[in-house]
Amino acid sequence: MSQVINRNNYSSQRSTYLRFISTALNYLKLKNISKDEYKDIIVFIFLTMGEIEKTIQQTIQPWEKRGYWVKADQFRREWCWVDPLYHSMKTKIVAQNWEKMGTDLQAIDEICKDYPPYQRMQIKNPWQGSWQKWSTNRKRAG
Repeated sequence: MSQVINRNNYSSQRSTYLRFISTALNYLKLKNISKDEYKDIIVFIFLTMGEIEKTIQQTIQPWEKRGYWVKADQFRREWCWVDPLYHSMKTKIVAQNWEKMGTDLQAIDEICKDYPPYQRMQIKNPWQGSWQKWSTNRKRAG
């Protein structure tokens, strides 16, 4: 039996997520957008940050299982910016404090500067409807 090669590893997923965030931030800068679209983009960035957090945990888990504590800790330090920004955004989104989101967006923009935004995407605005979906799921969860 031949070896199965997974080309979609967590590192490439994180890069893809950061490029999506970069694309959304670029769209925010270039366009004069409505408040609803602004909410969609913010929630999209927030949810994407949550996905990045998941890939970080999935990357660290096998290293800790094998006892590679130094490698796991080094990786955690490299990505330590995700958790505080994620929770800061969550607090502001739950409170619907959209005006104070600027500092978080600036920090994320600075981090994403090495990840070029997508020029062409199959889905034109992947963030469309993010706010509505998130608020509906949040109401269901209680």
